[in-house]
Amino acid sequence: MIIYEYCVTRGVEKVLDNDANEINEEINYLVFSDGIPGFPGDKKFIIMPVDEKGPFYYLQSLDTELCLLIADPFVFFPDYQIELPDEHVLSLSKGDEQDSQFAVYVILTLEEDFKKTTANLLAPIIVNAVTRKGIQYIPPSSSYTTRHAIFEKVQSASPSVGREK
Repeated sequence: MIIYEYCVTRGVEKVLDNDANEINEEINYLVFSDGIPGFPGDKKFIIMPVDEKGPFYYLQSLDTELCLLIADPFVFFPDYQIELPDEHVLSLSKGDEQDSQFAVYVILTLEEDFKKTTANLLAPIIVNAVTRKGIQYIPPSSSYTTRHAIFEKVQSASPSVGREK
């Protein structure tokens, strides 16, 4: 797997592989004009797939070394719903419905045991693929939390100790 890094040379961002070979001259990056909560200085990001087949991606900042693992929430939570208020739809688009092709991702929290990884369904990442604008939307009220297990609970492999009845 190629290890992605970034560098800023004379104001032009470049993505390099682990041998410092340039992958792209110009990066088609996303802009989060307000940053994301906890990282207000990170405004330019790229999304890179972890592998070709999986639902996992890296959300890599081009401003700092911040890199978050994100996922397509609908793979793990097919009934997941999020209502984006009109004001946010307008801020992510140019005001034309043709400029509104939204993608939804959720930030993952990794545990030592990957099977215990959780998804933040409360505050999804919303990206307009046409305008390349993004936000982390936190609704005023929601039934979702920041920690939803993405894998079904794993049954304990250890035999249970039974008592004779």
